[in-house]
Amino acid sequence: MARTASMKIWNVELGLAVHIKAPNGRYIVIDLGSTNSTSPLLALNGKDVGYLVITHPHLDHFSDIDNIEYIRPDILWRCKSYTRGELLDGARESDKGKINKYCDFVDSYNGALSPHQDPGTGTPFNGLKAELFQTSLCDKSNKNNFSAIVILKLGNAKIVVCGDNESESFENLMAQSDFRDAVKDALVLVAPHHGRESGYYEDFVNLVNPYITVISDTNKGETSAVSKYYLKSKGYTVNNKLTGEKEDRYCLTTRKDGNIEVIFGETDSFGYIGTLQINTHI
Repeated sequence: MARTASMKIWNVELGLAVHIKAPNGRYIVIDLGSTNSTSPLLALNGKDVGYLVITHPHLDHFSDIDNIEYIRPDILWRCKSYTRGELLDGARESDKGKINKYCDFVDSYNGALSPHQDPGTGTPFNGLKAELFQTSLCDKSNKNNFSAIVILKLGNAKIVVCGDNESESFENLMAQSDFRDAVKDALVLVAPHHGRESGYYEDFVNLVNPYITVISDTNKGETSAVSKYYLKSKGYTVNNKLTGEKEDRYCLTTRKDGNIEVIFGETDSFGYIGTLQINTHI
């Protein structure tokens, strides 16, 4: 029987929060974005979270840290390029509490990873693989370029989830053949840096070659590369849960489409690369 996973991209405005439910019911969480009225972590209360990735240490990617007690992931990946002092330097007084709580939390993870725990093997998540790439060769003045990129794969179905990567990050990563192989020909791309022009890297998008690009954004922010992602995506029919209608779409944004669900994985149908179903306004 074909195995499938589901991914929810939360509408957290100018931030990122992605929850992936594996075929065995365990969760992978990518980033801890939130809003004043929405805490995605609360939805995970009592759930089995096997892997948490905080793509980089910008507040909009860990703003939900005050509710971190609702989960205790088996494995944590975080950027290790910045000290507590560097993160606090220049921060607003109102943000320092969250930054310190983030540092306390990530510092509590210091054990070695055993081979059977490796998310890249698919073993902990019944076939769902989570492969991660990050470069630490960039100028430290821009934390965005230290963002992780996570590639989710189940069967032949592939999803690429970016942090806030910009051109210097992509220049380093695209020089690596294993990275190019990993991101090539995905079904869905979660765009880097909230769809901004600064995160658009044409060679990377051409290689990913997605059916649909998803952008986590807000009306308050500029998403000037939306038209470019539209032109680079092949298009797919999505289900609008608000209207009950099917729509042919190329680029989805959380500011217009609300919470977005992507169901992906294996298929029992010969000739198909994998299962893909996309729902908006869930």
